[in-house]
Amino acid sequence: MKRYGNLFERIVDIENIKLAHKQARRGKAFYSEVKMVDADIEYYAREIQKALVNQTFTTSEYEVQERFDGRKMRTIYKLPYYPDRIVQHALLNVTEPVLTASLIRDTYQSIRGRGTSDAVRRVKKVIRSESCPRYALKIDVAKFYPSVDNAIMKRLIRRKIKCPKTLWLFDDILDSMPGLPIGNFTSQILGNVYLAGFDWQVKQHLKPAGYFRYCDDMVFMSDSTSELMAYKRWATQALGDLRLSIKPSWNIYDIHKQGVDFVGYVFKPDQTRLRNSIKTKFTRACKELKWLPVTDSNLSRLMAYKGWVKSCNGKKLWRKHTQPIRHKYSLQIRGAL
Repeated sequence: MKRYGNLFERIVDIENIKLAHKQARRGKAFYSEVKMVDADIEYYAREIQKALVNQTFTTSEYEVQERFDGRKMRTIYKLPYYPDRIVQHALLNVTEPVLTASLIRDTYQSIRGRGTSDAVRRVKKVIRSESCPRYALKIDVAKFYPSVDNAIMKRLIRRKIKCPKTLWLFDDILDSMPGLPIGNFTSQILGNVYLAGFDWQVKQHLKPAGYFRYCDDMVFMSDSTSELMAYKRWATQALGDLRLSIKPSWNIYDIHKQGVDFVGYVFKPDQTRLRNSIKTKFTRACKELKWLPVTDSNLSRLMAYKGWVKSCNGKKLWRKHTQPIRHKYSLQIRGAL
């Protein structure tokens, strides 16, 4: 396996740091720290460059927040915008292609060109083929990001990168908190790296009829339930070697009868529908928007659901629940489903 060196000079290049600020500030232009950096980008970029070159940079203290994400309460770790978020963007601008180059094709989330829409297309291709497997095993990793072993994570990064100063920067971020903090820009990419070896073992040794992973959600497909149970036993051991465990909610589904619940959809050979929880959020949002004023924020909320509905058999669902608000959003949703 090729290991990459001479990356740090590109990370600390002043133009890369300015680009990192431009990327990190998206949707945050109103932050006081963003306005501060905007006012003198040359100065603040030079200060970051100096701290990195002299290796005086260290990850700041986290602000810890508890937030509901759907039905789950998550602990979010928030770093200051300056310098931490800019530094993490600058780091991944250079190292992300190195870290993600060897990921399997059917790994998704936080990989360029491989979001939910790509996952939907790939799953549909297998589900709607003549050789569609009969059953699917769905497993989730319990508390994935907090459970990542940082010593293992460091070893995995060193299999791809040999540049000492780049490794110093990764180590500083990893040493700032046990596991991968939810909220760090680096966490999702590193989470994919952490499970990359697991993915390749599945593809090269188990060779299931279908395998897809989105973050810590995994789907294995086969025509045999006993084979899927064997996959589950293997996965329990392989994930255990990574200090991870499977949630007790794992299950085996009949693809033709129950479908496969993955990335917010339930896939069957003859149809794809929204997961019930997302459908409920959509219908509730439409009821709320009926009484709310037309604003960019509310329009964005509606169009976000349009994106969900477009990828499934959802024309009737969209028309039924947007009917009461079409007169308010007539121009904006013209041409919608």
